[in-house]
Amino acid sequence: MQEIYQTGNNDDRVISMKMLRFDMEILDEAEGYFRHRIMHEGKRTEILYNPANHDLVFLKDDPVAQKLKMNIGQIQKIFHTKRTDTFYPGFRLKFILMDRKKVSLFNDMSKVIVLDRRMGREQISILNEGIDGIHEIYTDASFLESKNKSGMAVIVKYPDGKYLLDQIAGVADNNCLAELEAVVKGLEMIGRTEMIRLITDSRYVRKGLTEWMFYWRLNNWLTANAEPAKNIEQWKAVDRLTAGKYIEVAWIKGHSGNFENTMCDLYARDAAEQA
Repeated sequence: MQEIYQTGNNDDRVISMKMLRFDMEILDEAEGYFRHRIMHEGKRTEILYNPANHDLVFLKDDPVAQKLKMNIGQIQKIFHTKRTDTFYPGFRLKFILMDRKKVSLFNDMSKVIVLDRRMGREQISILNEGIDGIHEIYTDASFLESKNKSGMAVIVKYPDGKYLLDQIAGVADNNCLAELEAVVKGLEMIGRTEMIRLITDSRYVRKGLTEWMFYWRLNNWLTANAEPAKNIEQWKAVDRLTAGKYIEVAWIKGHSGNFENTMCDLYARDAAEQA
């Protein structure tokens, strides 16, 4: 169910999306169409999908089919992502759909995406601005391809305005991994603090934390193509360190004049040069 709350004025809306879990198995194939059984909350439906022409056919009009139809773009994306050779009888996949997902809001980098994992739940919401008075983690990484060296920096900003800085040299062999290592370090630095805002200029971190991580964990850290997700150990650490917490994920454009982001960039570059 999608819920929209008013939190002050018309320009300050919170949009919350329920996460729906499904279990899928390919049953058989005929003339290029693979018959899928999809389970949700003890109920089932069946669909046909042809990976050659991307044709999707609903065989029934039941409650599960109706849920899928309301979120048709997401299910089509899952099928389109799978390689042709991963369509075969017996293939199984677990997946999550965000009920009536507002794709335009997810793609709006000015929005703050919230992952609330308190009280054993997992709830995704989108805010225009984060809430006041919580700990902030700024992270950045630098990868010098010419030298094959990397470094990362983390700044923790406390609600009272005080800062804690750390930088590490030689953390990874590519930029995405270095960015992720910085997030892991920041979450470790913040300890048991329950409410956090993570500010990053990495789209990889933003999307991984608010969308991809759920799917990988459901499938034992495998992708829709039954391959190990990249940087598994780091994502497992992020999953563990965010359990039971409220995390706001805010993206900020690099080199845009933000003080903390600029400092992270400078310290990350310095760490990479020292590696």
